[in-house]
Amino acid sequence: MRKLGKWTLIAMAGAGVIVGFLIVIFIVDMTPDAGKEEEVKEKASAYLDAHFSGQMEMYDTLYDNMGNFNGFDYAAKVRNTTNGVDFTVYEDAASGEMVDTYAVNFFEDELSDLIMEDVEKRFTEIEMVIVSYADPAVTDKYIGETDLPAIQELDAAPSVSIWVNRERKPVDERSVDELLDILKNDLKLPHAQVMVQYQAEEEEGILTKEY
Repeated sequence: MRKLGKWTLIAMAGAGVIVGFLIVIFIVDMTPDAGKEEEVKEKASAYLDAHFSGQMEMYDTLYDNMGNFNGFDYAAKVRNTTNGVDFTVYEDAASGEMVDTYAVNFFEDELSDLIMEDVEKRFTEIEMVIVSYADPAVTDKYIGETDLPAIQELDAAPSVSIWVNRERKPVDERSVDELLDILKNDLKLPHAQVMVQYQAEEEEGILTKEY
């Protein structure tokens, strides 16, 4: 029994060391590198001077420690002080060039403002609404530009993703059709997609339509 207790204590101590080691690794991975933060700020500052006028203000850095972004680990957070649009400037991992997301965030903010009231009228128990212009016709075409076209002139298909904390209702089908009608006929967008994701459903939890 004494030997069993001894080995149990040893096993517990070993497990504690392993857990502690994993915690240290996690903390290190989650902590941004100050040198890399300073590097991205310097490069972003030079990029802003070269491509934008003085209305762009760098206010923070972003460390992508969870792999949420494909193009970078470190980015500078920037705000257009004229219209309040927040965006990022970073060194693209594939090309090695400094790029920005100003146009993407500008169009996403604009479309979100235009449709949010209509979304909230038609759907209940909304948890989150995301408007996305993840299209090369926007992400690649307008890098470094503030002289942007109207959203009606874009050859791009935005997506409106609506997360609701409930199950699907029969009226949702009509609500999606109405929202698509607004995007197509009222806002005159050439293409668009609407997706409703139901957090309370295990199967068939997504309703998607597009034109």
